[in-house]
Amino acid sequence: MVDQRRYEKVDIARRNNAKRKNRKRKGAAMKAKTHASGYYRRMLAVQDHALKRVDEHAKILLFARNQEIPIDSEPMAHWYYVISGAVRRSAIRSDGRRQILDLMLPGDFFVVVNRNDNLTVEAIAENTALASYPGQRVEQLAQHDTGFAREVRDVAFQALSRIQDQLLIIGGVTAVEKVGSFLLALASRSSDGAGQVVLPLTRYDIAEYLAVSVETVCRSFTSLQQRGAIKLAGKRTVRIVNRNVSRKKAITNSCGSSVAAIPD
Repeated sequence: MVDQRRYEKVDIARRNNAKRKNRKRKGAAMKAKTHASGYYRRMLAVQDHALKRVDEHAKILLFARNQEIPIDSEPMAHWYYVISGAVRRSAIRSDGRRQILDLMLPGDFFVVVNRNDNLTVEAIAENTALASYPGQRVEQLAQHDTGFAREVRDVAFQALSRIQDQLLIIGGVTAVEKVGSFLLALASRSSDGAGQVVLPLTRYDIAEYLAVSVETVCRSFTSLQQRGAIKLAGKRTVRIVNRNVSRKKAITNSCGSSVAAIPD
């Protein structure tokens, strides 16, 4: 009987200790998340963008890699602004393959609406931070402020421009031309403008964006390296050395013996 009571006391103490540790972990995680939200809100405050006037209504959302951005069920969907990281909008084909329809990078806006069950919107970079703006507030301000309405229209035009650019890239004659045009497009959207591209997506994402195989993407990177168009400056960093070679339409997709170290 004494041993039984002693065992029960030890068991209770262990459970209480486990509960305290669990509460401490949750508290630390909440504190870290709050700190991160504050950090990205400060980043948002210094960035110049079209919905600046409704920043006070924005909610900071953090996503892990491959985490889905929730679909809005409200009549007026939220507007999302990419503070950091990257987001893909994809469609699942009838054969199960994914096709990336749009790629959103820092400084881009997008809207998630529930119109097609085959469409998904996901973060493709770790620690992707978004600012979420209530659609109703944006609509109300646009109705009463013509200047703000023009800025909202510009955001819509930018989204259309991204899609047009992708269509032009996919329409390339060869796979090497597609990959080269893709890298040039990423470089043009980069804030530093130095011709150095930090790839926010994996080679599998690139393949799904360009509608080619992963092996084709790897061979195309190798071909561009061999022709002196690009250099790999790190696991995810590509430096564009010769823009003329990268955009040259007569390039053929030669298969090199080595495969470029594009990130998985």
